Amino acid sequence: METALPLDQYRLLVEHAPTMVWRSGLDSRCDYFNATWLHFTGRRLEEEVGEGWVSGVHPDDLRRCMDTYLENFERRQPFEMEYRLRRYDGVFRYIFDRGVPFTDDRGRFGGFIGSCIDVHERREADRTKGTFLALAAHELRTPLTSMRMYLEALRRQHPEEEPATGGALTRMGLQLERVSTLVQDLEDTGLIDAQMPLLPHKEELELAGLVQTVVDHHRNTGALRVRGRQRHAFELSIAPGAYRVLADRQRLEQVLNNLLGNAVKYSPKGGTIRVTLARAGEGFELSVSDPGIGIPEADIPSLTRRYFRASNVSAENFPGLGLGLPLVKDILDAHGGRLRIQSEQGQGTTVTVFLPEVRAEVAT
Repeated sequence: METALPLDQYRLLVEHAPTMVWRSGLDSRCDYFNATWLHFTGRRLEEEVGEGWVSGVHPDDLRRCMDTYLENFERRQPFEMEYRLRRYDGVFRYIFDRGVPFTDDRGRFGGFIGSCIDVHERREADRTKGTFLALAAHELRTPLTSMRMYLEALRRQHPEEEPATGGALTRMGLQLERVSTLVQDLEDTGLIDAQMPLLPHKEELELAGLVQTVVDHHRNTGALRVRGRQRHAFELSIAPGAYRVLADRQRLEQVLNNLLGNAVKYSPKGGTIRVTLARAGEGFELSVSDPGIGIPEADIPSLTRRYFRASNVSAENFPGLGLGLPLVKDILDAHGGRLRIQSEQGQGTTVTVFLPEVRAEVAT
């Protein structure tokens, strides 16, 4: 038999919980912070309510923090975010904040309630781990470069590869490319965790030409039959117009290679991979659609979380570390872009990338 706690005990529990708790009303302004929050910030309740708490957010995190909060408040959907909050001693600490909408006694939307925990030590540990990961991955590039050179020398010795080697050099090349991609993902993950720059160089690019080049590469390599897999066709549709973006070429190629690679990997029965590029508002939308296994609806929000893998894939059938889409999102964030994932299990997946058009003042 369940027994509900008296209301005063609920209040006592929330007030002195080890997590920091806040609440906002219909106007999106905060009207409550528990004692744990006030102890952390060293401020009084009247100083924090309304928009007073905003003064404690690190200036570099403030806009992202408020955009995330207000966008999800408007949509009335749960959100998670990390930002730095000033502690009572003036030190900024990373906190993890999760907010959820709540309803009143009549079932109507009443505002948001959220809880926060201090994750600063975890972030520092991630930074140390990231530095090691980035350096280790960087060191792996030297032997990989040598392996590519040796493979190219073998190809020159056996120009008619199939009769001489039974396709072994082709399979070696594909596996080497797979290892190179994995090393790149590990290095990039390390850079992000270590808070190092992810975009070394931005330039004005014609997006359509870049997309055409990457799709052609996959179309050519896709024409080679890989043991245990079916062939894939690539259909590219680019609406007329100019597609000027300010971006890092290598990183955009990495984004598209990742999306196309996933489309092929998770479509084991083959089929057509459709790529479309078109104008959308003040920017461009690039979509990659596949006829593959799809993704369970409940897993879609977690796909950009590092090392997360959908519940309908296994390491035996679909090897991977769960780093591809998180890196895609990080790269797009650095370009001011966005990522949208739509999928139906058993029917396929469409991943759409939005990139802003290069500004006129930058172009001149």
